Amino acid sequence: MQEHRALILRSNRFLGSSLVDKGLVSTSALEEANGKFMEAIQSSDLKRASILSTLLFDLKTMEEDKLLDYLVDELKLGLVDLNFMELSSLRPMNVDLSLCWASSTVPFDYVEGTYMLATCYYMSAPVIKYWEELLDGRLIWYGTTISSLSRALERIEEIHETEDAAAEDE
Repeated sequence: MQEHRALILRSNRFLGSSLVDKGLVSTSALEEANGKFMEAIQSSDLKRASILSTLLFDLKTMEEDKLLDYLVDELKLGLVDLNFMELSSLRPMNVDLSLCWASSTVPFDYVEGTYMLATCYYMSAPVIKYWEELLDGRLIWYGTTISSLSRALERIEEIHETEDAAAEDE
């Protein structure tokens, strides 16, 4: 995760600004969330370092439903619940799981040269840019909840562990 530290810092800063600009969170709530976020960064708990999760779960100053409504109504993004998707290894896509944790984004399907990505950080320009460059811009974006994304990444971790164990047995 350390290799994605700069992305984590930039993506969270941009997301926080976007949430304030769109009226989804107050400046004072963002300032408090930034303090907790920086504590997580300094303690090297990068997997849990997220302005969004801090606003939603720790401070309870934002409602995830309002963010999802904004993504759908204003940004015309579709939504996906990854709990109902059949997930597979990210390795054939050359995607590092730590990048998914760092950017709160996961490619969950690949069809005819196009990647489907679920993200909690669509309003963060650095996340969008990073993934567009990584996957050559052939993307369809979907919004998802933090809990859906976290469970999906945990399931993919299990898939990778199973692959590793099978490779050791060979």
